[in-house]
Amino acid sequence: MKYMPLTGLRSRAAVSVIAAALILSSCTTAAPAVPPTVTPYGGTPTPASAVPTATANAEKTATAAARTGATADQPAAAADSARPFAALSPDARSNVGNAPPPVKIDVTKKYVATIKTSKGEIKVELDPTAAPQTVNNFVYLAQNGFYDGLTFHRVEPNFVIQGGDPLGNGSGGPGYNIPPEIKLKHVMGAIAMARQGGPADTTPSSGSQFYIVKGPAEFLDGQYTAFGVTLSGMEVVNQIVIGDKIERIDIIDAGGAAIESIPLQPTVPPTATPVPEPASCAPVPLNVQADDHILGNKTAIATLIEYGDFQCPACGQLHPSLKSLMDVMSDTLRLVFRHYPLPIHDKAVIAARAVEAAGMQGKFWELHDLLYEKQKEWEGKPVAEITTTLKAYAKDAGIDADKLEKDMASDAVIARVERDTKSGAAAQVQGTPSLFLDGRPIPGDAFQQADIISNVKQYVEGRSKLLAGSTAGLSFAKPDEVTAAGTIYVLKIKTSKGDVVVELDPKLAPVNVNSTVFLAQKGYFNNTPIALNDPQVGAVLLASASAQGNPGYDCSLEVPPANTFTKPGVVGLFGNGPRSNAQIIFTYTNTQVFEGRFTAIGQVVEGLDKVQALQAPAGESKGDQIISVEVSKK
Repeated sequence: MKYMPLTGLRSRAAVSVIAAALILSSCTTAAPAVPPTVTPYGGTPTPASAVPTATANAEKTATAAARTGATADQPAAAADSARPFAALSPDARSNVGNAPPPVKIDVTKKYVATIKTSKGEIKVELDPTAAPQTVNNFVYLAQNGFYDGLTFHRVEPNFVIQGGDPLGNGSGGPGYNIPPEIKLKHVMGAIAMARQGGPADTTPSSGSQFYIVKGPAEFLDGQYTAFGVTLSGMEVVNQIVIGDKIERIDIIDAGGAAIESIPLQPTVPPTATPVPEPASCAPVPLNVQADDHILGNKTAIATLIEYGDFQCPACGQLHPSLKSLMDVMSDTLRLVFRHYPLPIHDKAVIAARAVEAAGMQGKFWELHDLLYEKQKEWEGKPVAEITTTLKAYAKDAGIDADKLEKDMASDAVIARVERDTKSGAAAQVQGTPSLFLDGRPIPGDAFQQADIISNVKQYVEGRSKLLAGSTAGLSFAKPDEVTAAGTIYVLKIKTSKGDVVVELDPKLAPVNVNSTVFLAQKGYFNNTPIALNDPQVGAVLLASASAQGNPGYDCSLEVPPANTFTKPGVVGLFGNGPRSNAQIIFTYTNTQVFEGRFTAIGQVVEGLDKVQALQAPAGESKGDQIISVEVSKK
């Protein structure tokens, strides 16, 4: 069974929409094989990239110091009763607490930390007036030997050194997170905390990983907690390479006096098991926004969304293929570009801001194309030189370079890049380039195929036929509350094969039943074609009623009771992973394969034979459709 001619875009074989959904829904929570490194710039955290959170466990207090151990990669330090964390194995050190230590330092004073490394000493002045909880946490970890024997796991030439991860791979921390305290600037030698959130994220997301910048890094301002500055030892900072050790960190006050130790934090009592969030409906992140950057016909029937990173080599390789495709298909296909700068690329964020700033002068696509075309020329340049390079490119593209530089630092540009990044995270983007054709993920290598243009043309033609007369203008942020508990809702569905009567029961899925009734009342399903009738599965699927593929929102999956789909005549909603969309499924045989994957909303009570007879378009055949839907209460 085939929804539309996606052959060649997804695979060489015809792909079943329902079967594809089953595959997708089983993979949406899968973590990347290699978790992304927690970095001092950009990126939105995924479950795989999060610093391990602590479980409430009494062993995470002073008694944890007794749990020693060594690994080949990270041996435990010599025992020292005054520095108990130093004796812990990497795993144990990653779980020294489940809450930040209370602030015990004198926040009116400044402190000096001596970071003793295998290359020499680095002295930094810590400023608790700007970041009291951050400095307190750094002092607490340093005093108790947390940093002893750890390594610098990340070094970027002319940019940053980063350490403080007990696991040594960028994914570890102390077992808890502290909130951002963003105030100080990233001047040369600034010491700051790595975090997982972006500029708009105020949740606790820093643990023990810190970094020191080798030169001014203004593009990090407003995003990360800088809490001090290097007083001496910049020559050591510049000599550090990956794997160099932090032998220990000692801290005194700025006057040279010793400071009191912060005692090991007490155990926090176990918290209750989190209660699952109630089902709800939310706007679809892959829907086109009014201010999205669109190449091609803004009202085209088909939409291709790319989440891209200007420093990403794969994005650069894809660019010529997409450009060639749009040269031919711009009348019927629109390309939407959204920023998704990856943490592993040190110039991705500043490049995204430059292109966004160019957009403020009406030159978004000009600089977009230029950065991809010249990617090999600029991606290896030092971070300190990148703004100058970007300004030179801007002049070549007819852009006011001075205005570009000013706009790159504006709140509007920073917020826009962050918005795109959050949109990508909501769409479960885990790398770049990530491509979605009318909401469906498409592998980037599909666009490298020789027959890509003919395949896309075939797809667009099929989509145009399928959506002829659809309710393209109906779009909602969320459904109104139109149903009541305990009331059965009857849908009289007039089809080209005859009438079908359905009863919807809010007890099965209150949120999704309410959504379906709301859309039916609005006429959303009127003149909707049948997408497919699969006799092997035993189900009929309605097409997406609107050109964008959804009513503007989708809703949480509401898993029905066991064995709901073992009988014919079940009415469900097609979905992907934890979300249900508005495409209705009618079953006419046992479809136990849908158990746990789709939301059931009701039962066919009349006209099941009409359901089974419904057919999707094939060849010159127009196929069947839903003519109208009337709603009443039983």
